[in-house]
Amino acid sequence: MSMRRSYASLLLVKMALGIYIPILTPPRCIPSRWQCCSHARSRRLSACSTDLTFGTTAEQSAALVDAYPSSTLQPREVIATMLNAFHKSNLDRPRARFGIEVAMRFLSPANPASRATPQRFAEYLSQAWYQPLLEWSEYRWEGDLVLLKNSKEAYQQVTVRSGPAAEWTSIRWILGQYATETGAEWRVESVFVQEPDQNDFDFDAKVDRVGHGDGSSLTTPVPNERPADIVLRVMRALRNKDDPYALHGCEVAIRHCSPSNAASRLSPQGFDVYLREPWYQILTEWEAIDLEDEEVGDGSGVVEQSVLVRREDDESWTVVNFQMSLHSGRWLMDSLSITE
Repeated sequence: MSMRRSYASLLLVKMALGIYIPILTPPRCIPSRWQCCSHARSRRLSACSTDLTFGTTAEQSAALVDAYPSSTLQPREVIATMLNAFHKSNLDRPRARFGIEVAMRFLSPANPASRATPQRFAEYLSQAWYQPLLEWSEYRWEGDLVLLKNSKEAYQQVTVRSGPAAEWTSIRWILGQYATETGAEWRVESVFVQEPDQNDFDFDAKVDRVGHGDGSSLTTPVPNERPADIVLRVMRALRNKDDPYALHGCEVAIRHCSPSNAASRLSPQGFDVYLREPWYQILTEWEAIDLEDEEVGDGSGVVEQSVLVRREDDESWTVVNFQMSLHSGRWLMDSLSITE
């Protein structure tokens, strides 16, 4: 690219001076004044985790028999119902694959798993990377429920673990509202768990095949997209963040954050607060943009994609770097940094 050499020396000087501004990255990369609960005056990227649930009760297990989507159920209630259904104490009680049957009731029509058989879906969940969903003994809500798309799309981060000494596994739930005769019901569109980037499990060959670039049986499929496609979509949405409605650009950015990105737990209003900071304003004020070549990863499913942006009167370009990873065939943003 013609601009790469032009700005190489500038970038080296900036990096040597330590001028590197992190933005909306996982907690370990965020300056201490932004860390969750660091002190009263700090800015928080997300709410702290306080709601811890241990196992499932006999009353909750019994209620699964009559658990069906309802216009009265809120997103967290739907997620809790599915987690209880997946729990090892309910998965095959009172009959084989009972928990699977209950969970499938709450899947959206767009989710490929909604068209699978309980047996085939159970085989899919038996894969190692879905074990946290089946073996959990504790779970907690990570941050507040985030409502997008005029409150018709909900995002909720949940972490689970199998015991007090086990590591927490992060799971991101995406729900959508669907109109029914009795009112709008929340259904699960996607669940992002730690799974391989290429998953060739054929849960129902007559309907879909899960593979690279497709959604898993717990994820609504999307067309093949490159990291560059996502970056340009997010940058253009932020540049016109209130079109076609207020904070739409913030919603687009949140939607494309990975489960490990603390920004995935921000509300559009919270995301907008950070965009007003001086070093972030370039994201909403740029007039020119140039896409850099993608930096190919090491095979771990992580890549870096940069863009050069500048305002009309800027003498130099600003580099916006995205670190991205694959989740169920979707490229999502792990972190974003700005170098002026």
